[in-house]
Amino acid sequence: MSPDPTGPVTPTVDHGSLALGRQLGQGGQGSVHQVLNKRINESAGGGWEVVYKEYSANVLPHLDEAALASSAALLGELSGADGRWLSEKTAWPAAVVQRQGRTCGFLMRAVPDRFQFSLRTLTGANGGPRRLANMEYLLNDDTYIAGIGLTVSDKDRLLLLADLAATLARLHRLGIAVGDLSPRNLLFSASPQPECFLIDCDAMRLRGATALPQAETPDWQVPAGEERATPTSDVYKLGLLAVRLFARNQTSTDPTALAATSPALGDLARASLDPDPARRPTPAAWAEQLTSAAATAPAKPARKRRRTPGAATPAAPPTRPATGRPHGTTPPAPKSPAAQAGGVLGALAAVVVLILLVVNNQHSLRTDTSGSTVGGSRQTARYTPHPLDTRTTPTPTRTRWETTPDPVRTTSAPPTPTDAIGTAHVGDCFDDKGTNGHADLSTTSCTSGAFKVVRINTATTDLDSCDNVPDSDRSVSSSRHDLVLCLSYQSPGGTAYHAGQGDCVFGAPGGSAWGKQACQTGNFKVLAAYRGTSDKSKCDPWPHYNYWRHFSVAADSRLDVLLCLSMNYPDDAGYATVKECLSKSGSTFTNVGSCNASNVYVTGRTSTPNAPAFCGHDGSTYWRSADYPAFGYTVCWRWR
Repeated sequence: MSPDPTGPVTPTVDHGSLALGRQLGQGGQGSVHQVLNKRINESAGGGWEVVYKEYSANVLPHLDEAALASSAALLGELSGADGRWLSEKTAWPAAVVQRQGRTCGFLMRAVPDRFQFSLRTLTGANGGPRRLANMEYLLNDDTYIAGIGLTVSDKDRLLLLADLAATLARLHRLGIAVGDLSPRNLLFSASPQPECFLIDCDAMRLRGATALPQAETPDWQVPAGEERATPTSDVYKLGLLAVRLFARNQTSTDPTALAATSPALGDLARASLDPDPARRPTPAAWAEQLTSAAATAPAKPARKRRRTPGAATPAAPPTRPATGRPHGTTPPAPKSPAAQAGGVLGALAAVVVLILLVVNNQHSLRTDTSGSTVGGSRQTARYTPHPLDTRTTPTPTRTRWETTPDPVRTTSAPPTPTDAIGTAHVGDCFDDKGTNGHADLSTTSCTSGAFKVVRINTATTDLDSCDNVPDSDRSVSSSRHDLVLCLSYQSPGGTAYHAGQGDCVFGAPGGSAWGKQACQTGNFKVLAAYRGTSDKSKCDPWPHYNYWRHFSVAADSRLDVLLCLSMNYPDDAGYATVKECLSKSGSTFTNVGSCNASNVYVTGRTSTPNAPAFCGHDGSTYWRSADYPAFGYTVCWRWR
C-alpha cells in the first residue's frame, strides 16, 4: 500500500472570521471565549462545539508557535480512528487562530456535558450552574463526596483509573506526554461508564516539543532533577493519583489504602513512585491490574469511610463558593501566572456539547445508490480529516424508544418465554413493528433489515447509555426489566453502512453490498459519514472527495447514511495537478509540501491510463483500475 496522498497541514483560522460569544473566563495565560459559528468533525452527528483560547500579550513572547502548529496539525496526520479517539478523550487543539498573520490563540473542542455536574450545597440545593467534574472532588472522604451530589464507588474509582491508564498508554504511542497530569487537568464521568477527559492540552508535550514552558501543579511534581513531561513522569503522577484517590486525601503518598483494595495495585504504586524513572511500570500494566481489581470491587459507594491517618478533614462547601475549585480541599500554593493559567483556563473552557446520534424508529428495507465526481479543482487542496465547518447544520432529533410499561410496575418480575426484551442476549436479532416511539420487538433471524443486540446495559433505562457503543443505531429501554438494549441495524448494503471517518470501504460498481476493508490501493477512504441525509453536496468541501455512497432506509430517512469517499491511489501522483511539485524516488511520487524539497513537477495530466505519447518528451507515470476505469490517469512530469 502506498502512502496516503496527504501530509500534515495546520488548520488555521483568521480571528476576524470568528463569531465570539460570551467570555468564559480569564487567567494568567489569557482568556477563553465561546465560538458561535464554527464546529469540528461535522460528521459526528452535527459536529462538536469549540471554544477559543486567546493568549495574553505577556505570554506570546514565550509561545513556541511551531509546537502549537504541530499540535493542531496532529488530528490531520492521524488515522480516522485515532483522530476520533483523541477528540473524544481530550480537548486537543483543533486549529491555530491568527490575527494579521501572527498566532494569537487556538480553537479546541468544548468539554462534553457528561464531564460536568450540579454541585449540591449544604441546604440540598444545586449550587448554581453546572461545573466541571474535576478529579479534585474525589480526593476527599465519602461523606463529603456524597454531600455535594456525587455518587462514586470503589469500582468506579478503579475503572476511572483504568481508563486513564489506557488513555496514557495510547497517548504515549502517539508521541504525547501529558506533563502536568494532576486532578486540576483531569475530568471524570461515572455514567454511563467511568471515563476520563483531559484538558489543558496545549501544555502537553508532542514529540519532544511544547507550546509553552512546562509547569507542574504544586504537590504533583516529579522528583527534583527529573525531566518533566515524559511517559515515565506521567506514570509517576498516575501512581500519585491512584494512592490519593483511595486515601481520600489531597497530598498522601502512602499506598496503604490502595493496597487494602488490591495488594498488586499497592506494589504498582510503590514502583511508580520510584525515584528512578527506568524502574517504573507502564500504563498498560496499570490498566490490566486495575481492570482485574474492578471485577470484584464494591459497586455501591460506602456510606461512611474511615479516613486514612493524617488525612485532612474537608470543610463543608459554602452556599456561594468563592472559586471554581472543589470545596473542602486544601488550596495549593499559588503558581506564577504563566504556570497557573493552564488549569484555570481549562476549567473555564467548559461548554456543553451534545454529540447527537440519530436513532431509527421503524424497521424498513433499504436501497443503495452511489455516484462519483472525478477531477476538478478540489484535488488541489490538502486533506484534513477534521475540518472546521461554518455551515449551519440542523441538529438531528433523537427519537426515544420505550417499551410500553405494564399497568403495575413489576421490575423484579422474571421474564416469560415470550418476553423478547427480558430474554434477550447479545447477538440476538429482532424485528420492530412499533410505532409512535414505542418498540414492539419480535425475534427473527439475523438477516438484512433486522436489528442485532450489540450490548445490554442493565440497571438503567437511560437511552443515552448506548451513545458510544460501536455500530449502535437504536436504543430500546424496558422499565419492567430495568435495562436498555443497544441495537445495530443489519444493512443490506453491507458493513460499509457502519464505516466511519478514516475507514476504507469497497464494493463493485452498481453492486448492492459494500464492505469495510483494510486501506489499500484501489479502494476508498471514508472522508466523512453523515446520518439522516442524502445531500451529496455535503461532500463537496472535503479535499480529494471524488465518490459518494448513499444507503437509504425507505421507511425512515433518519437512518440514511451518506459516505463521502476518496480513491486510494498508489501514491501522490493520483491527486497531483499541473505545476504541482513532487518528490520522485524510484517509481514513487510523494508530495512533501515544498517545492524546494521536491525534484520534479507535474506538466500534464489525462484520464487515459498508460498514455506516454500524451506527455511528449516528459516522463510519465500511470495507474488504471479494472473496477473503476474512470479513476485511471497518466501524469506527466519533468525534472526540476
